[in-house]
Amino acid sequence: MVDLGKILGNGTEVARLQDVVDFIGSHQDDLVASAQIAHELPGLLRLLSSGLSDAGTHASKAGKALTGTSGATGRVGDTAAGLASISTSLSTVGTLVGDAAIDFSKVPLMGGPSRQLASAAHSVADTKKHLDTLAIDLKEISELLDTVGHSLERLGTTLGATGREANKFVR
Repeated sequence: MVDLGKILGNGTEVARLQDVVDFIGSHQDDLVASAQIAHELPGLLRLLSSGLSDAGTHASKAGKALTGTSGATGRVGDTAAGLASISTSLSTVGTLVGDAAIDFSKVPLMGGPSRQLASAAHSVADTKKHLDTLAIDLKEISELLDTVGHSLERLGTTLGATGREANKFVR
């Protein structure tokens, strides 16, 4: 073993220096691995910041595709409004067919056609109910898509900002 006291002179805390040298000697592999990680860390941070920024951009684009009049939200909402309009028209048709059934029932020998018209009026009414339910469901889906879209846009903004902040560590 090397006598550090002779090399460094009297008054040096040789025991403490020897502890440091011994520690380095016994943990050499760990120190080399730590140095390698420290060497690779800037590249990893660049990759992380780039990935976060890209993810932010894609999340924002996805959010924008869902929201607005030209996005999925608007299209599903327009479909819901269209179905509600069709339902309103069917209601009018059902009323007219039902009224015709009542009028036919007053004409002698028209009981059969009258029952068929009444049955058709009930079918129209059932179809109207189903369309109303579908229109309500589509409106709710549109609102849900809008919420998801806005959340994705906010996520995109946050991821982009996080990526820019992470990039500051590697300049």
